[in-house]
Amino acid sequence: MPERALLRFKREGIAVYHAKKVKKNQILFSVSRKDSEKVFAIYPNVCYNISVYHPFTVKKVGSSGIATCFDFLKRRLGLLLGGLLFAVLLLFSDMWIFSVDHIGTDIYRRETLAALEESGITPFCVYRKGKEDEVCARILALDGVEFCSLQKSGHRLLVEVRLSPFALYRVDKENMVAKHSGTLLSITALKGTPLKKAGEEVRCGETLVENRFYTEDGGQVCVEPIARASIACVLEETFEAETAEEAFAAAYLKLQLSDRDRITESSIIGENGLFQVKIGYTVIETINLTN
Repeated sequence: MPERALLRFKREGIAVYHAKKVKKNQILFSVSRKDSEKVFAIYPNVCYNISVYHPFTVKKVGSSGIATCFDFLKRRLGLLLGGLLFAVLLLFSDMWIFSVDHIGTDIYRRETLAALEESGITPFCVYRKGKEDEVCARILALDGVEFCSLQKSGHRLLVEVRLSPFALYRVDKENMVAKHSGTLLSITALKGTPLKKAGEEVRCGETLVENRFYTEDGGQVCVEPIARASIACVLEETFEAETAEEAFAAAYLKLQLSDRDRITESSIIGENGLFQVKIGYTVIETINLTN
């Protein structure tokens, strides 16, 4: 007769809710959370003290109502916080871009990067929407460009530049001058007279290939130089940044390398917001060559 156990609860002032007899010797009921300790003090669970005999025992089978949701959230609090933190990080990181990829032609790669930088769009920075028309207008103003678009894909910025098929190929009739300072690794001149040899040091603005051809009798013929040169360069500069990665990104952006150029070595030394960045890289310079 488990009903007799409820009389003891009444005498002790413990309110019982939803009492229901589920078996001949078992009753299912609910009490408030603040009275649960009193219930177990009156009728303890014999599993924890088998040396003491009690005619009635109480066993907790779980919470009910809104307490069930509370216990569910309490048991999975770490999982919920982890999921919320992951969602916040994912939303925050999606605002950044880590690289700029070119589609179509890369002839105006440096001009494109300069237009992006002027509009505040650079790698390893928050992507600023609403600048697309401004950047495209600057790129479309370049000779021969008929189409330009900017599209963010994940953490990449896709820049598509297309040239008009009817654009005239401009031939440079001036001397080929170096655009970078460094050591000349190789030079090939199909037209024109090379003034430098591999292994020599060259400076930015110095003539590499002259737009003249000298005949055996001492005569001179003016030609349109066609040449290709490979120069090994080194950038050493101090950058103010919070981390070494941001300092390297600033240095890399300053180089404005093309797809043909390569970084050969790099090192970063510094702390407290100042970093000494050293980057060794090889650039390919051409004149009147389509590739």
